Amino acid sequence: MTEPSGGRSSDGALSDEVLPDGVLPDGVLPDGVLLGRSGSAVVLLAPDGGLVAGVDLRGAPAGTRELDLLAPGTLVGRVHAVVLSRDGLGAEDGVLPWLAERGRGFRVGAGEHEVVPIVPALAVGSGQGDPASGRAACEAAEPWTGDVVALIGPAGTPDRRVAALLLVRAALDKAGCGRVAASARDGLVRAGLELPSAVIAVATGEDTGTPLDALCADAADRLRAAAL
Repeated sequence: MTEPSGGRSSDGALSDEVLPDGVLPDGVLPDGVLLGRSGSAVVLLAPDGGLVAGVDLRGAPAGTRELDLLAPGTLVGRVHAVVLSRDGLGAEDGVLPWLAERGRGFRVGAGEHEVVPIVPALAVGSGQGDPASGRAACEAAEPWTGDVVALIGPAGTPDRRVAALLLVRAALDKAGCGRVAASARDGLVRAGLELPSAVIAVATGEDTGTPLDALCADAADRLRAAAL
């Protein structure tokens, strides 16, 4: 990850120092939503404080983790990362310590690293994911200029499933994110992919004023386009 304007001082303010390799100092993340890829892993990193997310699950991908925390009414309100994998679960085991080392997570104590990162994960494949790929994806993460990722298993195999991630530029609660995710799944059907699927929708928190119905229709169109 790079920061064109330099590093940050110990109190978090921007400094004039520019690291020779262009890498942020340990423990510092730039603001905004980041996306990184490495091997079979795709990782969304949330800004400080996390993001609200919801999920729609039809059938089942080969592996899921912490999706129950995305249900409305649960104690945890925000996620700190989301992991998608073409292989099985496992990449998230590299993301969790990476976040904890930087103090990113649900705070459980006063100490800097007394946090529990909330990291839902979806896996399309039935193999074993690689924690090293998850960590490498975090290190490679850059500002996300897109808004949808869809992983589709190979045709004619038991791994013919869909795992998808959508960024929704709106201020939504978990129920609203879940509704957008459910509508996005309709885009898969329109693309001819009526398959077991899991879709996670993550809201940026921006108060755009866009009606929920319009957000749902847009999500279906975006996922359909990504799946074709």
